[in-house]
Amino acid sequence: MYDLNSLSLSEIVRCGTEVRAAAGAGKDLPGALRAVATLLRDRVRDGHDGPGFAWVRVAAGDETVTVGDLPAPLPPALDAPPPGVRLYDADDYPVRVVLAVAGAGHRLLAGVTVRLDGPTAQLFELVGLNLRIGLQPHQGATPTQREEAFGDLLTAVERAAAEQAGRMEQTIAELGDAAGRLRRSRQELREREARLRDETSLVEALHAVGTDLSSELDIDRVVQRATDVATELTGAAFGSFFYNVTDDLGESYLLYTLSGVSKESFAKFPMPRNTKVFDPTFRGVGYLRSDDITKDPRYGHNLPYAGIPEGHLPVVSYLAVPVVSSTGEVLGGFFFGHPRPARFTARHERLAVGVAAHAAVALDNARLYLRQRNAAVELQRSLLPRIPRVEGLEVVSRYLPAAKGVEVGGDWVDLVPLSAGRVALVVGDVMGKGIRAAAVMGQLRTAIRSYASLDLSPGQLMRQLNTLLAADLDTQMATCVYAVYDLVNGELCYTNAGHPPAVGVLAGQSPRLLTGPVGPPLGIVDFPYTEQSVAVPPGEALLLYTDGLVERRDSNIEDRLDDLQRRIALHPRPSLEAIDDLVAGMVDPAHHEDDIAVLYVRQPPGEVPLTAVAAYPASPEQSRAARRFVQETLGGWGVPGERIETAVAAVAELFANAATHARTHRVELRLHLLPAHVAVEVCDQDNRLPFLIEPAFDDEHHRGLHIVRATSDRWGTRPVRDGKIVWAEIPLRPAP
Repeated sequence: MYDLNSLSLSEIVRCGTEVRAAAGAGKDLPGALRAVATLLRDRVRDGHDGPGFAWVRVAAGDETVTVGDLPAPLPPALDAPPPGVRLYDADDYPVRVVLAVAGAGHRLLAGVTVRLDGPTAQLFELVGLNLRIGLQPHQGATPTQREEAFGDLLTAVERAAAEQAGRMEQTIAELGDAAGRLRRSRQELREREARLRDETSLVEALHAVGTDLSSELDIDRVVQRATDVATELTGAAFGSFFYNVTDDLGESYLLYTLSGVSKESFAKFPMPRNTKVFDPTFRGVGYLRSDDITKDPRYGHNLPYAGIPEGHLPVVSYLAVPVVSSTGEVLGGFFFGHPRPARFTARHERLAVGVAAHAAVALDNARLYLRQRNAAVELQRSLLPRIPRVEGLEVVSRYLPAAKGVEVGGDWVDLVPLSAGRVALVVGDVMGKGIRAAAVMGQLRTAIRSYASLDLSPGQLMRQLNTLLAADLDTQMATCVYAVYDLVNGELCYTNAGHPPAVGVLAGQSPRLLTGPVGPPLGIVDFPYTEQSVAVPPGEALLLYTDGLVERRDSNIEDRLDDLQRRIALHPRPSLEAIDDLVAGMVDPAHHEDDIAVLYVRQPPGEVPLTAVAAYPASPEQSRAARRFVQETLGGWGVPGERIETAVAAVAELFANAATHARTHRVELRLHLLPAHVAVEVCDQDNRLPFLIEPAFDDEHHRGLHIVRATSDRWGTRPVRDGKIVWAEIPLRPAP
């Protein structure tokens, strides 16, 4: 079979040989023509198992044979084509072209079913010449004619071979060029792939750096991490980051981090900022990469060193990249060095620039976070009360904001001095965070101080506070412990609204949790909060704290409270060091998620107030006895004489008021010697509270409480279960 789509010279030679043989084997001229037409119709294909020729007509002299269906009579031009090989368009036939091969004494026409190109068609000249030779025996050709025909065939074969060879050479040359282009394309693809891999690895490395730095909000760790990563990526012997800060003379900058070598390696080398090598980086004007910085014309102008100081790390290869914020501020610069030349490439520079860009964003974020956090902490501290100093009581307080986040919290502790050697201890926590929680905390703190000044009992105060929070500060909840610590009687009366229990610790004994009835948090439901009293011997310390100290998501609260008791046993006396050690043992100071407020108080055993009590019938005539009791008692205690006289005057007025105006049959007088005051308490069974009345000029009454107010530091009244107490505090040292 011969495929018209890929017909070669060798195939057309074989085809011609078959045509010559078929023609020569015919019995007569018509038989020879039919044999040739049939052979060509059957053996030539279109490449898809279909016939290459739709029909074939072979003619010699007056004999004509057609194989296949000729759709219409041929035009006269095709019926007698000129000698040679030609292709004729055949749009009017179910074929693409008509192949005409004509020679001396023969004609060959074929309807070609495929698009046949010129060079392939010309090959059929060999078929026509073979047909001529094969038909000669039937046409009576002479030997000379036969020799001439074979000569024409040989010439045609040689010519076709030469043309084929020329086309092959051209094809080979074109293939060579194509192969060269292909090799170059492959090389370009390999180089592009290598660059792509390099860019991909660079992007991945910078993405990893960016992800790492973006999750860090501590400035120190941001800078150190960026320096370490950039030093590793650039292959530098050492890398450093310098903040863009100057001293008063504008001639120095701050070495902040160092990677690859110890920081002490630079400690003894002050580096002037205004050198020609360093200055462009700190002005942010561009990057500086040098294969040998010692040959740079800007090198060596830093007096008095004129180059690298003696003992300094050797630097030949040099790379410097500024760190510029989004606002254009030059935050600092990365500097990388290597003792060998030409160590930093353009890729290293791009990596360093990428790390610097990520570092600039991370530094901006960290600085913004730090400013917001400092503002939040300052707001929280400004809302916290200032713990007053109380004579005869060791007091330490501490507030630690959460290590993460910028929102303020609602934790607080407070201490409120009350009358006659009593103090109120307060710890509370408003649920949630933010300005709202802090504002509610400030309101609650103020409310507690106001209620405490009325000398309400812990249970009464907590009920009032709950009403306030539910009515005026809705949408917020709070926990709270309010306790009244009586230093005179060694007693603590407290109530708890959903807060962790206080802890008592006495040296040499196991700590105890001050448990008891715990009401719901404030602001949830109306609840009759009750109070409980426990004895607190001198020397026992009391710890009040917020839940940030003991609550953890991954720990049981009972286990945490046990741990707190074990740790506080190691610190039986209040101090900042004790609180810091306690907090550090309970939480991670760098990662704790909640605010912590702590109040730690203790009455030293040697500072227990002296107390004396006397009772008298409710009669003005007993005033003399009461004055004598005060004078003798205070004298026995060593109180200065002028202070005794002041105390006697105050007691005289208070006793006279109770004996004259109170509906009582008995008046009790109590004296307490405190570290800085003498406390006087006059008790009766009348629950009506006295109040100041401004007397008229000629009024002989209503002056007693004015005298008490003038002679004492503080005075007041407080209701008790069976009446009231009117009290006054006379300073042991007169005011200057």
